[in-house]
Amino acid sequence: MVGRVMGGVLAAVLTNASLLPPAVRPPSEATTRTVYVTVTDGKGGAVNDLTAADFSVKEGGKSRDILTVAPATVKMRTAVMIDERLLGDGPTRNGVFEFLKRLQPVSEFALITVGLRNQTVVDYTSDLTAIVAAINKFTLNPGSISNFSESVLDVSKKLTRQPQERPVIVAVALPGGGEVGSGSVDETLNWLRQSGAQLHAVTLTQSTGGSEQILEEGSKQSGGRRVEVNGTTAIPGALQQIGDALSAQYALTYALPDGVKADKRVAVSLTRKGVTLRAPTAIPDK
Repeated sequence: MVGRVMGGVLAAVLTNASLLPPAVRPPSEATTRTVYVTVTDGKGGAVNDLTAADFSVKEGGKSRDILTVAPATVKMRTAVMIDERLLGDGPTRNGVFEFLKRLQPVSEFALITVGLRNQTVVDYTSDLTAIVAAINKFTLNPGSISNFSESVLDVSKKLTRQPQERPVIVAVALPGGGEVGSGSVDETLNWLRQSGAQLHAVTLTQSTGGSEQILEEGSKQSGGRRVEVNGTTAIPGALQQIGDALSAQYALTYALPDGVKADKRVAVSLTRKGVTLRAPTAIPDK
């Protein structure tokens, strides 16, 4: 009798269980992706009161559920690339120093000079004393070529092979210094995407060529910013704008449905009007 009762209870439990919806994975177990975005108002100031309800995200053309939107707290790894032809310029040197000092609490830096090839003056560090010493050792005898096309490719490859949570590249450049090397624009942009780095650029002149395309398209693709200035005296202000933006970014994390492969195409949008959103449009394969 007891056996028949227990058997009936077990059958009922199994029957009811089959009617339940499939288990939902908790967010901690979901496949998630995080992108870093910047939002500014009409005066260029940071907008810092946004929540997940203000954003929407599509990956591969499909809407994705946003899990969290919060001020970015992950420490940056920033490669600062400076055109050799600007190393003797006082405003450039001062602007770079103030930029590094501004972000020193939230980033480590590598200081790289760009001529015919890259030269790492100081490797990644948060030690401001070491950075100042590196700036003081800048060569004042630059060559005539500053090949940012090949240089961005080189830095992007290194960041891809040593993945970082929040990599950044900041370039201070005089485009048009010459094009050498075998890396194509498409190859460089693809490596930049795979690195996950945001590219920000301050440039003095407009020109054509591979470096110009990379600095322009790379900043758009990665969610960074390019600032054009008329002279070197404006470089400190441009770097300050970039530093302010990096200091006020949001980390936006969203989830992928079960069984859905990650896609490199992403589109972030805002419901709030009158603000400017800078967000990546292409992200690494994962």
